[in-house]
Amino acid sequence: MTPFAESMFVLFAILTLGTWLGQWSLRGVSLGTAGVLFVALLFGHFGLSLPRELMDFGLILFVYSVGLTAGPSFFRTFRRRGMQFVVLALVIVGSGAILTALIAVLLKLSPALAAGLYTGAMTCTPALASVLDSLHRVLPAEAPLASVGYGIAYPFSMISMVLLVQFLPGLLKRPVKLEEREWLAQKAIEYPGLVAHQFRITNPNCDGRSVAEVNPRRLAQVNLSRVKHGERVFAATPETILHLGDVVMAVGSAEELDKMTLLLGERTNERMDVNAQVLSMDVEVMDESLTGKTLAQMRVWEQFTVVITRIRRQGLEIVPQGLVTLEMGDGIRVVGEKSAVEAFVSKAQGSPRRASETSMTAYLVGLLIGVLVGLIPVPFGQGVTVKLGLAGGVFLTSLLIGHFGRVGPFRLYVPPAAKNLTRELGLMLFLAGAGTNAGAHLVDVLKDQGWVLLLAGAGITLFSALTGLVVMIKIYKLNLLSAMGALTAAMTNPPALASANNQTETDLPSIAYASTYPVALIFKILFAQALVEIFSRLL
Repeated sequence: MTPFAESMFVLFAILTLGTWLGQWSLRGVSLGTAGVLFVALLFGHFGLSLPRELMDFGLILFVYSVGLTAGPSFFRTFRRRGMQFVVLALVIVGSGAILTALIAVLLKLSPALAAGLYTGAMTCTPALASVLDSLHRVLPAEAPLASVGYGIAYPFSMISMVLLVQFLPGLLKRPVKLEEREWLAQKAIEYPGLVAHQFRITNPNCDGRSVAEVNPRRLAQVNLSRVKHGERVFAATPETILHLGDVVMAVGSAEELDKMTLLLGERTNERMDVNAQVLSMDVEVMDESLTGKTLAQMRVWEQFTVVITRIRRQGLEIVPQGLVTLEMGDGIRVVGEKSAVEAFVSKAQGSPRRASETSMTAYLVGLLIGVLVGLIPVPFGQGVTVKLGLAGGVFLTSLLIGHFGRVGPFRLYVPPAAKNLTRELGLMLFLAGAGTNAGAHLVDVLKDQGWVLLLAGAGITLFSALTGLVVMIKIYKLNLLSAMGALTAAMTNPPALASANNQTETDLPSIAYASTYPVALIFKILFAQALVEIFSRLL
């Protein structure tokens, strides 16, 4: 068997056994994808290994898919709670650094070993890379000790965070389903869904005026979708003339619709569906020609003689306004004459296979840019430079791509099924590589360095995590799912994030992860280098 064939056999054996193990449940708790990690640790202990490049490739795929998923919600969440996530990252990362410094003084550890313990306890490979870079400048002979410290602390940190997240709802007696309902209720208040109400025109100022002239958006964020004049019902176009006694259907949030009684008249429950030729249909936008332009630029009525009354995106309902841009995958509701609606729906759906196709050029260009961003050194003065690393660069790039929906001139669309597959496969590849590498050295390192260093690394991990949880739960009173996502991000622990995601049907852990990860990564790189610089000058 060739070395490549042997590596592939080991890889798929780990993935198969790990996935099977992860499906087993004990009192409703299962390991999920983390089962791959435990199987990989066992394989690594018996001398079976996988190429390091395979682990890095898996990590890149994982963080890329997480960033694309969280990107549309990240900036909205960060604008609202940005400082909160910065503080959480600083508390978790900073408390770990402080405890590391105290342990280094008490145990008289070398700067390299202390910094390595810190990066391993925080499961942060980019921080280890920055430590090695600093050590090669100030203490080149001790540089290998950083990897030793990392190897001691890393496995416990990764495994303990997975288990902590898995059992956290039970330990805090906060069921995940209850947390989901509370979050959805809060989300409904912050981003109310759209409803439709009918109004009878009694305001004489509206008599004889067109819908464009009445322009209800001057008073409320509302769309008029249908008009009933006598017994005839038709779509409300910009040119439609309104008369006293007409009944109009308006779509918007409940609060905004309350304002329409001032503009149009009294609310009524009169039916608006008596005309079979007026059709209302929901469709997912899959045709690229309909994306990237504002509704005002598209001139939907002039081109297609239909009215867009609702837009659904990332679980939110948006009032169609002139400055709103349609994105690939948006769900929209259109109203108009039957033939016009059917023609528009046919165009919006595009080719039947578009719904399952990924925009591969944009997808790969995004990955390429992310890798380049991770390699760029950022100077921080006094000879200190910081690199985000491949995973950090790809993650930050994917957040921006997910938010804007494009890479330069290329629009990006990735079907949900493709995102899920990439995320799960990437994570399993990473766990398989990380587990075999850690399992190969864990026992030897413990024999050589003793259990004291293992306990020191475990103490740094647990102290940082528990300090962060106290701040999140007791002070900020975060939703448990957000707390789990922020904690796994501050510990840069993708397997723990997967454990959190496996417990919920919402994207809340991933959103919190995306909001915390960038600042946590930067803080850890800076604190790890600070440990080296400070202790090397005290020698």
